[in-house]
Amino acid sequence: MKDQKILMELLAEMGLSNLEATVYIWLLEHKRSTGYNIAMRTGKPVANTYKALKSLEHKGAVISDSTSNKLFYDTVPIDQFLNSIQQDFIKRREKIIQEVEKLDVKQEPIGIYELQSRELVFEKALNMIDTADHSLIIDAFPAPLKILTPYILKNNSRGLDIFIKHYADENIPGVRQISKTESDIVLDELKGQWLIIVKDAVETLITFFDSSGTEMVHSVWIQDAFISLVRFSGMVIECAFSEILDAVYKKKDTTIESIKDIVKSYQSIFSYFNIAEKNLFGSNQ
Repeated sequence: MKDQKILMELLAEMGLSNLEATVYIWLLEHKRSTGYNIAMRTGKPVANTYKALKSLEHKGAVISDSTSNKLFYDTVPIDQFLNSIQQDFIKRREKIIQEVEKLDVKQEPIGIYELQSRELVFEKALNMIDTADHSLIIDAFPAPLKILTPYILKNNSRGLDIFIKHYADENIPGVRQISKTESDIVLDELKGQWLIIVKDAVETLITFFDSSGTEMVHSVWIQDAFISLVRFSGMVIECAFSEILDAVYKKKDTTIESIKDIVKSYQSIFSYFNIAEKNLFGSNQ
């Protein structure tokens, strides 16, 4: 028998009990059979096996055939089974949202939260990109940037001010880019890759990955207007300063006027700082 530990764990995550997963996997490998035969082959109690089969049938994982003198069971194709789970999840999700919206208290969470998985990090990151009202400031190394780029491209037609400081030799159309040309040196010097996003100067995500960019080391999601405003201001100034340094030390035809033009080009993004500042420190009414 092949090692089924991973499949057992995955099926458990999909809501199957240990016995249900055992029965289901056996049926996948041996196909049409009676409940009694399944119990004998798997070494499970007959009564419990029939209960598991009944539950699997209710969940849409198996079907039964009683046209002959015996009751036979067989598996539903795995893609159909997973599709039914997905559809059920969507229905439950919509129902939960409807019920939550009926609650009297509707308040965004405020605080600093430690994220425990890479999947949750990118779920937050993509949501921030999709829901930004006016601006995104992003500081990203190659691995996380590669995942975010399609979503950035999808949203850059919404009129957002998107500033990206990155360390990859690529061009992302429609956004303001501040690239570090010595990307290979930077990556070699550091023991990891990071991703920092500030959305609308009110929400922040800070994540550090390992050197490959695939394993998350530490991440915090900050839903705090004051901290995000400070972070927003710092990142914008850092981007502007990087562009000014590049103009001074890497371009031969740089003039005072061209440096002033760089500063002026940041006026729109700094206007969002003023708006966020007024919202934070203005009237409480």
